[in-house]
Amino acid sequence: MGRLFYILPFLVLVAGCHKESGSGMFVETLEVSAPSMPKVHLADGVNAVWNAGDKVSVFYNGGDNEQWNYTGTDGASKGTISREGSTWRVGDGKFTALYPYDAAASISGEVISTVVPATQPYVDSSYGWALLVSSTEDASLHFDYASAFVRLTLSGTGKVKGIKLKGCNGEPLAGPVTVDISGNLPVASYGSGTTQEITVGGNTVLSTMSNKGIDFWVGLLPGTFSKGFTISAILESGSTEEFTVSGPVTLKSGEVFCVHGRLFGFDTVTFDFVNNAGAFSPKLPSTGNLSTSEGTHTYDSGNGTYTLTFHPGYDAAWYGYGFYDHAEYGRALLLGRKNAWIKLPVRTGYTLVEAEYEAGSLSGHPYLSDNTSNPSGHMLSNQVSDTTPGTRYSMTLTNPVKNKQYYLVVGSGNLLMRKLILRYVKN
Repeated sequence: MGRLFYILPFLVLVAGCHKESGSGMFVETLEVSAPSMPKVHLADGVNAVWNAGDKVSVFYNGGDNEQWNYTGTDGASKGTISREGSTWRVGDGKFTALYPYDAAASISGEVISTVVPATQPYVDSSYGWALLVSSTEDASLHFDYASAFVRLTLSGTGKVKGIKLKGCNGEPLAGPVTVDISGNLPVASYGSGTTQEITVGGNTVLSTMSNKGIDFWVGLLPGTFSKGFTISAILESGSTEEFTVSGPVTLKSGEVFCVHGRLFGFDTVTFDFVNNAGAFSPKLPSTGNLSTSEGTHTYDSGNGTYTLTFHPGYDAAWYGYGFYDHAEYGRALLLGRKNAWIKLPVRTGYTLVEAEYEAGSLSGHPYLSDNTSNPSGHMLSNQVSDTTPGTRYSMTLTNPVKNKQYYLVVGSGNLLMRKLILRYVKN
């Protein structure tokens, strides 16, 4: 994965109007002109153009939210926008504009209230949402970006319906926001009632992957993912493949953070022990009350129900499985000690090829085996060495066999996991 940054230039709106007798102005259209527009059709790098259907919210002197529509040539760098319904008679004052149009947006003094949508449309070779603002007293509007972007380029095999982006430290991503326009550049902040995930697409099969790949754009506010973020590709089957970018990652207004991922046609099952603990039945043992007996738990992933059996090891006085809260690294599922194992699901018509886990505070040096009596003598994958909390590590089977029972085995000490991701291929 690489980091590429594109700086997207500002948008300029120049008022097209004529003076009447007296002190007022009769605005018929606003002329739009910019070397690079916010609505991007990336035919030439990040060159941007106006598109039919673009709409802008315009506030005059802090008044009502007015809808202005693009009326110029589709795909042009210059054009005009006109007020929805009729022309607009005004006196001298301040124009404040918000892109895209938001019927529920409002303004109070120098602060605009709007939202970052939790579900954003997929647009071919473009982004479906961005946040720009402008304010002027001479009817010449110079827009600045108040949003940043993450672009995932996917290639490989399979059909994808959309993507989901989520921070690894619970950062707010969507919901109510405010934009302070009192300074030279806008400053956007999340309000209350935010959510921690953004979906792009998600309902319709968008494209068949190819070596060229397709781009998914996520619009969000500038900020820092202190522990990085994950992007889940939603496949046609409803399963997901996840890509993780380690933190910290800082996004700035008007910049694009680029991520490259390749799909391998996996059908993925993700067990989220921390954020989706309620999906386990019966509940996993609570903190401070580890279970020292073998236990079987079903998990509702949203795309199916799967079973995990946990078997603690017995070579030490302290063993068991259940939640453990680390003072520095937070909650994770603990499984200990040496030779403890998890019985992994066998799925009809699929072959397990890889297991990946998100590490808690201890390594456990896990590996995959098909034998619980002598697991180390039947080590069938690489063994994970020392780990860093929050980082993901994979165990790949050397020679996967369809319909075979596999186990994730603790090599030594205790294993702490926040997530377990199992990757299968269709037989």
